[in-house]
Amino acid sequence: MLCGRGHSALGVLAVASILAARAALGQSPPVIQFPSTPAPPASSVPANTVPSLNATPGAISQPTFGAGPSGASAVSPYGSIPSGQPVPFDPYSSSGSAAYNFWGTTPSNSAGVFAQPPTSPYGATSPLAPPPASPYLGPGLAPPPTGTNQPASLYPNGMFTNPQWDLSQSMRFVQDLRLRETYVAGGKDDTDLGINDIDAAVTFTLPNFLTTGQPLFISPGFTLSLWDGPANIDADLPPEAYAAYLDFQWSSDPMLQIGAELGFRIGVYTDFDTLNSDSLRLQGLALGTARLTPAWMLKVGVIYIDRNDIKLLPAGGLLWTPTPQVRFDFFFPQPKLSAYLTTVGQVEVWWYVAGEYGGGAWTIERTDGTSDRIDINDIRISGGFEWTGPRGLTGFVEAGFVFKRQVVYVVDPSDTFSPDDTWMIRAGIAF
Repeated sequence: MLCGRGHSALGVLAVASILAARAALGQSPPVIQFPSTPAPPASSVPANTVPSLNATPGAISQPTFGAGPSGASAVSPYGSIPSGQPVPFDPYSSSGSAAYNFWGTTPSNSAGVFAQPPTSPYGATSPLAPPPASPYLGPGLAPPPTGTNQPASLYPNGMFTNPQWDLSQSMRFVQDLRLRETYVAGGKDDTDLGINDIDAAVTFTLPNFLTTGQPLFISPGFTLSLWDGPANIDADLPPEAYAAYLDFQWSSDPMLQIGAELGFRIGVYTDFDTLNSDSLRLQGLALGTARLTPAWMLKVGVIYIDRNDIKLLPAGGLLWTPTPQVRFDFFFPQPKLSAYLTTVGQVEVWWYVAGEYGGGAWTIERTDGTSDRIDINDIRISGGFEWTGPRGLTGFVEAGFVFKRQVVYVVDPSDTFSPDDTWMIRAGIAF
């Protein structure tokens, strides 16, 4: 206590000495002022404002970090999209050329999830728009998203400084897995035929195939066909048949004035009770393309379907995309007209109408133990909806009318019969 009082006394004497010296020099003592205005209430300070060091002292609220400017859009897989506007058309979703999925085990919705992955972004057709680039071919080729949102990745520029090793920018080797079911209704007549096809396929990608700058798509697939009918006639069919195939597809750069679309399929089509050289089918697609205008493309070529009744079909037509939200593919033998409908959350929905030459060919065993070859031929017109969701999840559902139906037998042509016209439904999903 004595020590503390001594220090206090010395402090008082020191202050008095300083004041006396300033008085001797004619200087007035300093005046110490305190703020007389009351501190503003806490609610008057914006919640996300960091106070300046030169501001009048007052109540300081905790700054809020991460709050973007008013009106900022949420992070979207399609980039920064202003509030209230629809998700733009994504040319790298499941929208490809109708020619890609003409072959028997593919659906009528040529831009649907069972279309083989497209190699050409036909969606960008504005004369003033530059050609869109693939989001998987490397940095700098795809335009970055705009806006002020914070990056959604911890490593927005990739984990490696060298772009050659940035796996996030490389093309995906496994493109997608697709599942689909098609039901063609039967009836009560002896010549009616019900069909239920269940398909599964996966696609792998080889980028820059043969240094062309375009990828090669390789798609193994398997189809189970369940048949109900005919009955009480000489013609007969096994209850099920199978198809196991391997697809190869390549397309030149769609922005070229002159290009090509090529495809090849090798597969085994049989009920597995009859397995011979006729069970092996080779199919192919060869189209030449010419970009007439940014909105019009001409396609001309042939499709080799390798059926018993018909081997080769002419193929071609015009692809017209007047806007990114409209796509009319006047393509024989598989036309399709589609247009953007709406966006629900992050899911983009399109409607479409389409046509196709359906059916297939198999080797089978008859009820008398003999082997035969058959074709199932028909024409299908359908309409439906397809959608593209976040993370590449896509799907479709459609209904249609099936007519001009015929089941052709090769060994005994007299057994050939024509089922009645009927209806069909089909749905699929890809991820």
